[in-house]
Amino acid sequence: MDDLKVWDMVDIDPSYKLVGTTWVFKIKKNHLNKVVNHKACLCAQELTQTFGVYFKKTYSPTGWLNSLRVLIAFAATNCLLFHQIDMKSAFLNAPLSKMVFLSILQGVNIDRRKICLCLNRAIYGLKQVPLVWYQPLKDWLFKVGFAPCTLAPCILYWSAPSPIWLYVHVDEITILGKEVASFKSEISSKLKIKDLGKAELLLGIRVAQGEDCITLDTQHFAEALLELYGIGNCCTVSTPLVPNQHLSSATDEEKALFVALGISYRSSVGSINYLSTATWPDLLHAVSSVSQLLEHPGINHWKAFLHVLWYLKGSQDFALTYKAGSGHRIVAYSNTDWENCTSTRRSITGYLVWLNNCFVVWNTMKQPTVSLSTSEAEYMSLCNFTSEFLWLRQ
Repeated sequence: MDDLKVWDMVDIDPSYKLVGTTWVFKIKKNHLNKVVNHKACLCAQELTQTFGVYFKKTYSPTGWLNSLRVLIAFAATNCLLFHQIDMKSAFLNAPLSKMVFLSILQGVNIDRRKICLCLNRAIYGLKQVPLVWYQPLKDWLFKVGFAPCTLAPCILYWSAPSPIWLYVHVDEITILGKEVASFKSEISSKLKIKDLGKAELLLGIRVAQGEDCITLDTQHFAEALLELYGIGNCCTVSTPLVPNQHLSSATDEEKALFVALGISYRSSVGSINYLSTATWPDLLHAVSSVSQLLEHPGINHWKAFLHVLWYLKGSQDFALTYKAGSGHRIVAYSNTDWENCTSTRRSITGYLVWLNNCFVVWNTMKQPTVSLSTSEAEYMSLCNFTSEFLWLRQ
């Protein structure tokens, strides 16, 4: 922070709206679930910020998992290199256009009533930081010749001297191409980077690269969940949900039985959501089902959640494998379960898309209105599915 001159110490003026500060500690693990680093980060407390004071805009695009899987399938098919770099202290490299004043942490031998920090550069925790970082990075990438994908702004393409595709997710950049060294050399002259070589752990997804395939899995995440809930040695089941089970609102007795467990149902369900969207498409409907009654769960909802974990135990070796091949064949399926929801009589839409014989896109959702027939439900499902399919084709 001293080298980058992140802040200056200034006298507090009554007109300053001070933003709080705090320490954030994190244990970083690698693709083998081994601890590789302990990090301590001084962050701003975003809850103490007020919209319109020092900032007005916060939005910046982040990578979409569907886009990432499509790129990986493309890389595997064409035998492209699949590398990853991480920006060192990324946000600290982004200058602020408007002054922000931070209060000094307690315990520092400075009079906090008289002195504060005037930020020159972005710091982790500020609401506007993602935009402040993304804008100069995007401008520089455009300047050196990258062009964005119209339908996925976090995917960029560079045609010369050798085609390169980038997938940008905040401060992590995935590089795909025949010659990735040229881009690494170019960006390292502009920013401090950590060259991670072949991608091994990307957005919590473990990556295994073979000579003719790329495999994605989240087994380490599933193992950690089973250990967290103390069911690492549980029996397994063959389906994510009990067949023909329809969860409904809990009775007062069922709610009381669950409350007695002292467990946060919302947090528990949230812990399996990422698995279903990252590499486990067969979990998605189960996660959707157990997520519909987060406010007032009962003991039966908790049992349904445990059933999902039992399924995880028996399917930990499941993975997505993208193989080398020729062409880019897209195969898609859509289906509807008419009036699946017993309380609202709304139907369930489900669809998936294959690219070169492996999943790249999948989704399931409850339809917004009641369908009068199976045909109407199928047409509603096809409408959602077609939008996704057309995006993928383009």
